[in-house]
Amino acid sequence: MFRRPTANPLDRSTALGGYGPVPEGGAPATAYVTHDRDYLYLAVTFDRKSPFHAIDLVGFEFDNDNDGIREDGDDIVFTTPGIPQNTEWPGADFYRYNGGAYNASDAAVGGTTDVISAWGTVGTTGVFEMRHDLNSSDDAHDFSIDLSGGPVTLGMQIGVQLEADPVGSGITVDTYKPTFATYCQLTLGKKTTAVTCP
Repeated sequence: MFRRPTANPLDRSTALGGYGPVPEGGAPATAYVTHDRDYLYLAVTFDRKSPFHAIDLVGFEFDNDNDGIREDGDDIVFTTPGIPQNTEWPGADFYRYNGGAYNASDAAVGGTTDVISAWGTVGTTGVFEMRHDLNSSDDAHDFSIDLSGGPVTLGMQIGVQLEADPVGSGITVDTYKPTFATYCQLTLGKKTTAVTCP
């Protein structure tokens, strides 16, 4: 997929297994999270059972201060097969505003786009991958993680939206881990990555 600064950052990842369903009757999905000094790497794999649809979507929402409440500035990144691969695409880096009730593109309000993504398939197993800066200059719209003072914990929610066949049906199944209203805890240390979910 996209160029990474380490040979295989998923070697240190934490897998979150088995959530679904997908429109074709249910299949497990696995999320992978890891990081290096500069970037957070996110991936989700699942059996799509058909080619990707343009509106299939994988997203990660972060609770920047890990208090379980959606708030202004909380970070959101996502990708779809409709976004060009390996580019910083303005529609892939979002933030929360208006008391956390709404979200908008960072770039739409003068912020920066700090995520790139890629996707592909092997047989019917699909993978979506994203890379996001740990500490971008866009402090109003992105988390700013500095690991020099010790481990940092964020809330993290994973969302998957898949369109039912045929392409263009407009019927989607949305799944969240742990739920739409709750977060897993993502703890990053200098050389460690840990995820716990309720």
